[in-house]
Amino acid sequence: MRRSDLPPKLVQSFLTVLRMQSFTKAAQSLNLTQPAVTQHVARLEELLGVKLIERSRGVVLPTNHAQTLMPDFEQLERSVSLIFDKVRTLPRADREIVQIATPTSLVTYLLAPLFAELRKEGANAFPIFREVDDHRVYDMVRAKEVDFALTSMTGNDAALSCEFLLSDCPCVVFPAGHPLTGDGPVELDSIATFDFIRPPRDTSANRMIEVFERELNREFSFTAEASRLMTMEVMARSGLGLLILPALSARLSAHSGLKFRPINASIGWRSCQLIHHPQARPSAFVKKLMKSIRCSSNSLVKDLPELISTTE
Repeated sequence: MRRSDLPPKLVQSFLTVLRMQSFTKAAQSLNLTQPAVTQHVARLEELLGVKLIERSRGVVLPTNHAQTLMPDFEQLERSVSLIFDKVRTLPRADREIVQIATPTSLVTYLLAPLFAELRKEGANAFPIFREVDDHRVYDMVRAKEVDFALTSMTGNDAALSCEFLLSDCPCVVFPAGHPLTGDGPVELDSIATFDFIRPPRDTSANRMIEVFERELNREFSFTAEASRLMTMEVMARSGLGLLILPALSARLSAHSGLKFRPINASIGWRSCQLIHHPQARPSAFVKKLMKSIRCSSNSLVKDLPELISTTE
């Protein structure tokens, strides 16, 4: 089989079925019929010569072959999406496209204000924010899919330039009227008796929880798990459980009606880094943008000293 024989739409249907855990819901999401999605998956299996999906008690599961191929499927999906994103901006040849992989909280408190300010100064840039899980950021920078990235994924990569920006403290997030309502930091052992909502495994929030569990030598109690912050916020507002989030994410959740308090602990802080490929050739605007991010990070620390630190 030639590579050109693998239509991206087949991969998109396959990935959507796994994400939605349903052929019917995948069809609705893709604006296709359910038989069409089924045919796409069957055709993909036929082209590759391996079985990709199996059903067990009503649950759609990837086979071992599918799990092995999953990173490549996802990379193909991202590449196709990137092409269409770039095409949408082509009519404006004078506008520079800037691709950034980043958590939502850093878009809110760093990137969005920066782009607004630079636009006032005459910059004509079109930012594309890739809000992806931390573990995917390094791969995207290595593949030069983005100009640079902001991430809380700790550690260094010899092939990349990694620069520390700031750390924000862990916070507990709860609905209005909760017994934790109050001012100032809350002690770690005082929150351990409550039920929590588990965040995705490869996130800074989950790493905080794991650090606290080791510190307390006990496991937290979870009532639910969600993969998106918005979903976790809905669960927390309904009283299903509490959240543990980095301070900037907690401040973001406060806009949705939730309350938060910092956790009085020297452990569990999220470290945010700026990562870029040393062999990439950033434009003058991207260089200016990265310099501005460094300055804005320092300003943010000065504005919120009780939540953010320049100590790694």
